[in-house]
Amino acid sequence: MSNRKAAVVFIALLALLFSACSSNQVISDLQLAIDAVSIALPLVGPTVGLPAALVSQIDTYLSATSQAVSQAADILAGPGNDTSKAAAIAGAFAGIAAPIVPPQYASIANAVQQVAQAVQTFLAAQPAAAANVVYGKTTKLSNGDKADLVGIKAKAAECLAKLPKR
Repeated sequence: MSNRKAAVVFIALLALLFSACSSNQVISDLQLAIDAVSIALPLVGPTVGLPAALVSQIDTYLSATSQAVSQAADILAGPGNDTSKAAAIAGAFAGIAAPIVPPQYASIANAVQQVAQAVQTFLAAQPAAAANVVYGKTTKLSNGDKADLVGIKAKAAECLAKLPKR
């Protein structure tokens, strides 16, 4: 399958997911993703004996994930229908791949895996998997949902600030 076809299928799946879940579940899953990043941050560094190249890969991954989470919070809070939001969110996370951490660094490998799983759960929770998907539907966010998204964006910025500038 070509990259273009795969992207279209991926966006369609996200659109399906985006229509099946409540906005609260999607926001909760996004919160879990940024929480996983914040838990992983202090574990990474030269003090644990990680090779510098691996530290750099993990930092890059956590930075890209934090940026994508921040973008997703903006997308969810912004204008547009669910289908366009799902496509924009897919774009925000496109190209982000978790680094492979050798098993001798089990706690760090586990933390990176937790981030990857939280992101996967968030992407899968994009209201979709329902047979009754309505294209063009716009999910309305409550004031509480909007406040949660502001908090998520702030935490993502905090995580980015904690990452060392290498």
